[in-house]
Parts: sequence; C-alpha cells; structure tokens
Amino acid sequence: MEVSNIRLKPRCDYDFPVNYQNSTPTQGGQFARRVYLSADAAYNPANPAGTAQPVPLQRVNEELNNLSINNNNNAPVAGASPFGTPVNGVPGASPRLTDSPVLRPSNGWSAPQSPIVSQRPESTQNSSSSTSNHAGEVIPLSIAPEVQCPPTFLRMTYNNIPQTKALANKSNIPFGCIMHPLARPQSQSDVIPVVSPGLCGVVRCRRCRSYINPFALFVDGGRRWRCNFCYLTNDVPTDYYSPLDATGRRTDLADRPELQRRVVDEASPPSDSLPEYMVRPPQPATYFFLIDASFYAISSGMFHMTIETIRRTLDEFPGSPRTRIGFITFNSSLHFYNLRSTLSKPQMLVVTDLSEVFLPLPDDLLVNLVDSRAIVDTLLTKLPSMFPVTQNVDSAYGMALKCAFELIKPIGGKIISFVSTLPSMGDGKLPNREDSRIVGTDKETILFNPSLDDKFYKDLAMDCSRAQISIDTFIFSSHQFLDVATLSSLSQFTGGENYFYLNFRSDTDGEKLFHDLRNNILRETGFEAVFRVRCSKAVNVESQYGNFFVRSTDLLALPNVDADKSYAFQFQLVDNNVSTKYVSIQAALLYTTTFGERRIRIMTQCLAVTNSLADIFRSSDVGAVTTLLTKIAVEKALSSKLSDARDMLVNRCVDILTVYKTDLASRKENTQLLLPEALKLLPLYILSVTKSTPFRLGTEVKPDERTYFLNLFRISSVQNIISLVYPTLYNMTNLHELATPGTEEFVTLPNQVNLNSEHLSRSGMLLLEDSQQMILWLGRDYPQQNMYEIFGIPTLEGVDLSTLQLPQLETPLSVKLHTVLNAIRSQKSVFLPLRIVREGEGREYLFTQRLVEDKMRNSTSYYDFLVLIHQRIQKSQ
Repeated sequence: MEVSNIRLKPRCDYDFPVNYQNSTPTQGGQFARRVYLSADAAYNPANPAGTAQPVPLQRVNEELNNLSINNNNNAPVAGASPFGTPVNGVPGASPRLTDSPVLRPSNGWSAPQSPIVSQRPESTQNSSSSTSNHAGEVIPLSIAPEVQCPPTFLRMTYNNIPQTKALANKSNIPFGCIMHPLARPQSQSDVIPVVSPGLCGVVRCRRCRSYINPFALFVDGGRRWRCNFCYLTNDVPTDYYSPLDATGRRTDLADRPELQRRVVDEASPPSDSLPEYMVRPPQPATYFFLIDASFYAISSGMFHMTIETIRRTLDEFPGSPRTRIGFITFNSSLHFYNLRSTLSKPQMLVVTDLSEVFLPLPDDLLVNLVDSRAIVDTLLTKLPSMFPVTQNVDSAYGMALKCAFELIKPIGGKIISFVSTLPSMGDGKLPNREDSRIVGTDKETILFNPSLDDKFYKDLAMDCSRAQISIDTFIFSSHQFLDVATLSSLSQFTGGENYFYLNFRSDTDGEKLFHDLRNNILRETGFEAVFRVRCSKAVNVESQYGNFFVRSTDLLALPNVDADKSYAFQFQLVDNNVSTKYVSIQAALLYTTTFGERRIRIMTQCLAVTNSLADIFRSSDVGAVTTLLTKIAVEKALSSKLSDARDMLVNRCVDILTVYKTDLASRKENTQLLLPEALKLLPLYILSVTKSTPFRLGTEVKPDERTYFLNLFRISSVQNIISLVYPTLYNMTNLHELATPGTEEFVTLPNQVNLNSEHLSRSGMLLLEDSQQMILWLGRDYPQQNMYEIFGIPTLEGVDLSTLQLPQLETPLSVKLHTVLNAIRSQKSVFLPLRIVREGEGREYLFTQRLVEDKMRNSTSYYDFLVLIHQRIQKSQ
C-alpha cells in the first residue's frame, strides 16, 4: 500500500478469536425451526411465553395466596419511599443462600386470604356484525383475523377508542401505539405483500391523501370509493375499476392485497408520478466507515476486530452491484484511503494539520464496492499491520465526521463510526464533563443530555438529516467518560443507533461486536425515508418518540430506517365528542430499499369507538401500555429528573388501577386489590421498569451506560422493552432430563420461572436472558459431574469467570446446553453473549440485580409494591 506522510511499520499477525460456527443466518426463510418452551407448549414469537400462561401472570396468581393488606408487619411505613429500603439494612445487599436447598423470600411471607382479584369487566356495547352512521360509514365491527394488523408491526395501547375526551382522560391509560414498520416477520402471516400500482399509480384520497385500504367502502357499482378517514367519495381510476358482487365486494378482491391486508408495500409508481414520491432517483446504498485508531482502540482489539468483521462481510453487503464504500481512520491525524479500481494497491493519505482540513482525491475515497473489490480487500487485510502498537491517545473524531459528511453528502447513505476515546482535537472537541459529586443526585440529569457548550454534533446531525445521511455509533468505554449523551445527538436526529461496550475486550466481547456490526450492515434497511401518521378527523398525533427529525407537525424525516427501529405515537381526541363509530389510523413509510426500489409501507388500523370504560380496559394491551409509558418516562428523565420519571410511572399505574376499582369493580367496598384482567401485569412491569438500568437509582450505573440505555429504550419495540425490564429466567438444573437434541424441526426449552431468589439453589443452574445478554448462574454446590460435562473441569474455584468461555464439548449435557443457547439466540435480532457467574463470586450481582421481584437497594419487592399500590388506591377513594 502506498502511504503519504507516514512510515509503514512491520506487520503484526493477529489471531481472530471468534468462533463463527452457526453465525450465518438461515437461508431461504426464517421459519424453518420451531422452538418449544416445553414438550406441549409451542413457542409463539409474539408472546415469548408461548401458548402457556406467561410466567409473570403465574407470579401474580401466586400473590393471591401470599399477600395480606391487613398484615401490618408487611405493610410499608406511612410516608416511606415507594421504592423501599435496603435489604437487611445493608445497601445493595443481595439475598444469600441458607442451608435450605431453595432460597425463601427475605420478608417472611405468610399465606393469608388473598387481597388481589382480577376481573373481566362486562362490555356495555352491543356486538353486531356491522354498523353505519350519518357519514355513510359502513365498517365491520369484528374484523376477520386474516386482516388484523399484525402486532409485530403495530400495537395499540387499547383497541376501543373513547367516545369523549372526558372518558379518555378518566381512564388514565395513555392513548397511543407502538409501530415497528420494518420488523422482521415472526411468522409466515407477517410476510408483507408487494403491490404493483399499475398504470393508475397509488390510489389515494384526493382530500386527506390517505391510501386505499381494507376499510374503504366501494359504492356506485364500484365506480367510486369512500375514504374511511375523511369520508370523501372519490372516483375509482379506470385502470383500478372492478364491479361489485351481490355482497358489495369487489370481484377482484382476491387479487388486491391492499384491500385485504392491513400491512402492504406499494412499489414505486410510474415515472410520471415520481415528483410526488421522490426528489431524485434512488441513490446507491452507501456505507462509510470511521474507525478509531487511538491507543485504547488498538490495545483492546477493537480496531482489529472491526476491520476483520468488515472484511468477512464484504461479499454480503446489500445493494450490489451499486453499493459504495469508503474508509477513514483517525487518532490525532486523519487517514484517508484512495481505493480507485485502477490502482494496483490502495494509497493512504494522512492529514496532520487539523486547522485546515481538506479532502485529498475526493473522487477516489468513496468507490463502487464491486469495481474496487480487490483493492478494498487488500486495504482491510493490511490495515491491522499498519496500526500494531500506538501510544496516541488523542481523537479527531469530529473532524473525521465532517470529512465523511462532505464525501457522501451528494448521495446520502450511512456513516458507521467506532469511537473509543473522548474527542480531544479539532472541531467537535469535548471537555470531560463527568463529575463524581453529582452522580446519583438529581443534578446527574445534566450528563444525560448533550453538552450545552458545544452544538457541533447536533448541528452536524441536522446537516446530515437534510442530506439523507444517518450515523450509527459504536462506543467502546474503558470506564472513562465518553460523553455518550453528546455523541447520541448524531443518531437521534438521523435515524441512527448507538452501540455501547463497557470495558471492551476482544477475547470476551469480540463475538458480540462481530454480530452487531454484521447485523447493522445486513438487516433490512430503508434509505431516504419519510414517515407520516394519518388519523380520522377526531384524532391527531400529540407526541412522537424515537430517533428521527421532525420535518413538519406530522412528517418525520428518517435518513435511515431498519428492522430494529420502532416508533411510538401518543394520540389525543380533537373534539369533545367523537361522532363516528370508528376511528382509522394509517402510517405510511416512504423509503428506498438497498436495491434502489422506492416503496411505501402502509399500515392501517380501524378501531371501534365506545362510550364504555369497561371496553377500554378490556381491550388494553399491557405490553403496549408499558412500552409507551416507558418512552414517556425516558423523555421525563431527560427533561427533568430521574426520580420524577420513576414517580410518574408509579403514579400513572396507581391512577389507572384507582379508576378501575372506583368505576368498574363489582365489589366496591371490597378491601382487596382489584386488577383488570388485561392489565394484570401492569404493576409488575412498572416496578420492573423502575429497577431497570436506565431508571435504577444509585451510583452503580455510570452516566454513559445510563444514557445509552435511555436511548435504547427510546427506539426499542414492545417485545424488547418487556424483555429488557422483565427478563426471561430458565431453570436449567434438570437440563439432563430434556430430550437429546437432534436435527428435528423443534427444540424443547427448559421451564421458565419467576424473577425472584426463591429459585436459587446451591446445586442449581439458571439462565437469564434480557435481549442484550444471557447470564448463566451456577450454585456453589452444582454437581461436579455436571460441571465436568459442561466445562471440562470439575470446579470453577480459582477460575476467572470474567474471561471464561463456554467450551463446546461432545458430552450430552454440553450438547444440550449449547442447543438451548442457540435456540434462544435464534429468536433474537441481536447476538446474546453469555456471561458466567457463580454463587458468592464478585460478579454475581450481574445476575441478582435482575431478580426484580426481590427487594433491592432503593427499591421494594414486588410484594411490598402491591401493598403500596393498594394503600394509595384506598387513600384516593
């Protein structure tokens, strides 16, 4: 390789430490393998608990026989914090195992008469097959299952819309939805049909511009159609006309997915309609990599691992043969790479004067991957040897970003950056804002928000958004403050994403980096996207949550949208009284695929209007309610204080349950805690949110880590939020009793248990999964024979578990354990690294702090939380 202004150093051989067995995704479809939770319960990806009753519900039912409101020994002290006191008076103390093989709760439960009763309120609304109103609205009340909007893509907080503002306010349940427009299909029914618009183009209402959908009504023999949003009657284009049958349905209905399915993709319209759907022809998929080459990046193995991962993925980059690619490495200097296809080897060009940065050979720094494939491969092969050792601890990250922006500004695309050092030179230089005196106090909120003294990153993000450029940032921390809050502005306003690796080491974290980066490159991605949500006249969007730039009141700019991003919307009623019997909500995502095809993903939901509070509670979705409240709490934590966000969550839970008991309970004088059937898990999930990493009080969570998780919660789907706050816990103690795994189409998973220390046993083994990682917990007296079968050694005494890798042995127990781990990983969109902890060792807190039903530092147990809620409900009546 030719190098300008730099002396080549001897090449340093590098052993790639990752085992890539089973790392290639299944080809030909995602539905080849079924995972069963037990021998008789099929796994349903939309409900991780399968068809059996979810474990948290089992926990609620157990409390029916364990909780006594009148037991003063168990009731919190009046005026005490709603989040409890330290266990046994010791801050941060976790329960310890006694001589008993099964740990018992630390608060000494008894089994008095149950105070919890769940109820199914009776609906006061008649259920007829169809209805109509003065607007000519004719929509079926009970929509056939095949046209229901799959919850994978859209989940409403409740599926009956309040008829009045007063009723909506009275319920205290937030009115909104969680949308995941490019979600991976979870079943064959989730696969989205692609509709060709034909000569007439995409059929839309000429007044409100909504797209035709299954709830539009065809009249006048099929020559006109009535919009279900504004009720305007539109002419049917000649090319789209079809006569109606005796039931009023189009005779070509079977050939029109857009009239049967609530989620469809409309392909790009004819060329004469292009100005409405794009301002320029689709650009090639562009990936520009900014890679930190400072001291920690090299010494930790991050630099080498990143380079090797990109090299191994080159043949799979999306968008071929138009894909474009480029690289900049940086420390105290900027290193550009000439990748012109006619060169015999790449050239390195170094800029050391950051006061006047320029782009050397700008036409050759961003190249077509197919044309320059050999040169790119040569560069990635030689780069690790060019940076074998360095003492350079400076970072010109801001300047590298500016150069990357200038290079891809004409066509847009993705900037994928890797940062291990606080930017310290040139534009974008950041001061170290960390102050240990404010960590754990209300003033810590300052560190969750971008620096007020430097607008560089936010201004650059705005420029990138306008140029259709998104920024994904991989952040590697060595326990030093990197100001994740300020760097997060780049992804927040460009539709990007942050990745955070605390104390990164290539031998333990390299496999996760490999899979994270690989998934980032290969997942379904849309470029140059805009997202708009339309509602019936009675409803409008009050607020939005996610990573985007608000271009106008109802239009979100998304330079990049992908399969891992979700967006939340909170609605409000415009009128005091809704005059229609149905409300329609439609989301339209206009985007360009990696192959250059312009598409519109259309998601339509039609909901019945009700004047019954019981209907609202009965139709509630506890997962969607929890997720929306969590996203609201994220914004509250950023704009106010962490304690305010936690209090808001608890207060909202109390308000919802108070309304239910006051207005809907059949036994109003009953002293029991009454929970609506659909929201039975709400107290458990709200408590779990307050104990999660971003909302947990104390100083254990560092500002950068907390900020990362706040941003992660902002973009996570319902399924991921629930998994993050209430992880899945598998009892692996009797793993040897599972059937021997083979090549059949299903795998049997161990039983799930609740998140409390009752299930910890000295001779036990448990596995916890929270959508970010898996933690294998081993009791102190776990059988030596089993230990030998799994690890190849009879004991873990004296072993450094922080670096221990689970070996793949040919023993039956090892084969079964790896089969279970691979089955769980196959259900997730991100790679789940395995951490191994043992009872009594220093890292056990990684496991015990996720047992959210137990009492912890600054937080109460699930039992005491239910007592607290009941007391507050009684006081409010």
